[in-house]
Amino acid sequence: MMALLYSHNTGWIVTYQNRPFYRPVNHKCMALSITLLISIWMSNVSIASDENSVAPLATFDFAIAETLNAIGNPPRFLSGLEGYETYSRQNGIIPNTTNLGFRHLPNLELLSSDPPQHILISPPAHASLLPRLRKIADVMEYPLYKYADVDGGHNDWETIEELTRQLGDLVGNPAAAENYIEQSNHHFAALKRQLNDIDSPVLLVRLLDERHARVYGAGSVEGMMLNSLGLQNAWQGDLGRWGMTTVSATPLFDIDAKLVFLDSPYGPDGGVRQLLSDGQWRHLPSVEQGNYTIISVNYWSWGGIPAARRFADSLVSRLIESDNIDKASADTSQ
Repeated sequence: MMALLYSHNTGWIVTYQNRPFYRPVNHKCMALSITLLISIWMSNVSIASDENSVAPLATFDFAIAETLNAIGNPPRFLSGLEGYETYSRQNGIIPNTTNLGFRHLPNLELLSSDPPQHILISPPAHASLLPRLRKIADVMEYPLYKYADVDGGHNDWETIEELTRQLGDLVGNPAAAENYIEQSNHHFAALKRQLNDIDSPVLLVRLLDERHARVYGAGSVEGMMLNSLGLQNAWQGDLGRWGMTTVSATPLFDIDAKLVFLDSPYGPDGGVRQLLSDGQWRHLPSVEQGNYTIISVNYWSWGGIPAARRFADSLVSRLIESDNIDKASADTSQ
């Protein structure tokens, strides 16, 4: 059924089933309808403007991506998205973001098909791709951790906070970045107060196999959080540029501390307990005494403030739970 409309004086002439008829129109109704249509159109224009007010971004670094997401401006593209979801155990970790494939082999053809305004990287990763990336869009570099140490000394946590501020400036929302930093520091302070009764040193360990482990210290998310929470890090040995190092079991036998084992996101469920039940790890003094706990790695180990918050929440929860169990056991034995 077809109907053709055209205006005529004070009404509408409607051609309906090949027979025209005239229908007068109330001027007030017509004016109201036109006003409504204009309002809807202006609203749609406003929404489109809001959606496009922030320049589209692509990043190959998850610390950058999760920080952008935390301040309300997730990137349009992210390489390694699926890997980050697996590692941090967070499906849909950054919604409405297009995966560019593997972290170290990003799909540059896909990126070129819809170029962002900026591509954000964290050197030295992806530095070899700079000539190709600069042909696609403006490239901005944000060195993190020890790689940001250009003057021979810096504060790792200040570097993470500065990244957050820089990204807030980039997306035109410095207030959101500053609010997130302030809120996070209040959160860490509240967690620290919950640990007032825990004064033993803590050794953070991730078992790699039957003979090797990774330990964490200053310059890592984990080490920074120990410091922020007022906990003493039992590892005082050498560390790599990311604030962690791989060791054999031997140096760990001489450390008297609360062991916190980080359960690998890539290993099978219960992988840490299996390693602790076999071989030399079960002979560690803290393991024999039951002075240990296990937490799942549900954060990116090389991340920003969001990763630090997730790690701190898990760590404090497990330490308090373990401390309560120890106290209950001590009361029972008396």
